[in-house]
Amino acid sequence: MNIKSENIISLILICLSIVLYFFGFYFREISNGAAHTDFQLHIWLLINDFEKDYIGTLKKYLTYHEATFPFYHSIQSILNPFKSNYVSFAFSNTILNLFILFIFYYYLKKKITLNNSNLSFFVLPFIFLLSPWFRSTSFWSTTENFALFFLIPACYYLFLLIKNQDNYKTNFLLTLFISLTIYSRQQFLFLALTHITILIISSDYKKLLNTFVYYFFLSLPGLYAYYLWGVFSDLNNATSASNYISLQNIFVNIPKISTLIFFYLIPIFFINFKTIIKILNFKEFLIYFTLAIFIEFILFQNINYGRMGGGYIIKFNQIFFNNSIYFIILISSIFFSIIISLRKLINYKYYLLLLFIFLVIGLPKYLYQEWFDPIYLIFYYMLIPKEKLVLLKLDKTNSIYFLYFWELIILFVAIIYYHVYLKLPLFYSF
Repeated sequence: MNIKSENIISLILICLSIVLYFFGFYFREISNGAAHTDFQLHIWLLINDFEKDYIGTLKKYLTYHEATFPFYHSIQSILNPFKSNYVSFAFSNTILNLFILFIFYYYLKKKITLNNSNLSFFVLPFIFLLSPWFRSTSFWSTTENFALFFLIPACYYLFLLIKNQDNYKTNFLLTLFISLTIYSRQQFLFLALTHITILIISSDYKKLLNTFVYYFFLSLPGLYAYYLWGVFSDLNNATSASNYISLQNIFVNIPKISTLIFFYLIPIFFINFKTIIKILNFKEFLIYFTLAIFIEFILFQNINYGRMGGGYIIKFNQIFFNNSIYFIILISSIFFSIIISLRKLINYKYYLLLLFIFLVIGLPKYLYQEWFDPIYLIFYYMLIPKEKLVLLKLDKTNSIYFLYFWELIILFVAIIYYHVYLKLPLFYSF
């Protein structure tokens, strides 16, 4: 395929993404299953009450049963002028979230030298517009996409730290963007833990001390909110979802998190199937797989996951395998066997990141696929080194097209599941 043909296809795909995105807003699409009620019952009330009485609303924040920190709500109540009705407010955020695409492309250009004559790389940011979770968050003005404004640069500067290409300026920017990401969505605490642990291991104590000072001052608004909520006398006041958070959940959620991550590794496995087969020592993989499935069978055979959350593989298992834990154990064991078998090719710092993902994401009782989609694209292109992106063919036009249609299939399945199978209404209003 020549450059001209690729550019025509790329332009068609970009236009298709934009058309589908605004069609979704018009039809009031709910392709993540709960964005409409989250907005109606929690977020819209908070934003309006913050505008009327900010401190008073902040003091009684927990009564609104909103699990995330009030950063997004505060910014929207102060700066968004389109609050006359919820539809105009939602449309303003649908437009605002398009800037996430520009931020992604900006940091992609900082990391990779792009060929401006080839438009295939321009397609990458527009894949975000196909993500059911990005779309629903945009259409219903929930909090998830707000974190992406800060997550993208945070991952870029974390990549510099992992590659030992950071300095005091980039370390400050990393601390700043991680803090803003955590204020937006608390599950991204794993980024800060990874950041600090890498600095400890590197024995750069001056930079570590600076980082602690940065985090302390950046945490002061949050500490003030905790003071107002009485968190220092009762930790359960830290969030309205405290009853769903437990250390025990980390153990229970191991198979669930590993299947979620495995799901978003499928494109890499598919694109690089021949290469992985060559690199992977099959005998070694088989040993690890046998051990993993044996251990997971002993540990998890009595676990039964509920219908709420869990992602595509969990839902697939519930519908087609009667919620059998054995299918989940199989997928989870394949995941752990692969990442252990390929350990010599992966920087140990990425394993630290993976460890903290399991520890932090595993704390809540319920896990949701929106915590991974479209975030997997950010992790692919912001955290994977340039040379590994080339090795994994993620810079190739065909790979970008594959990712595009992969996300398009995910979108169609989500729409069918929620609007056909579960019969959620289009044009929902309140």
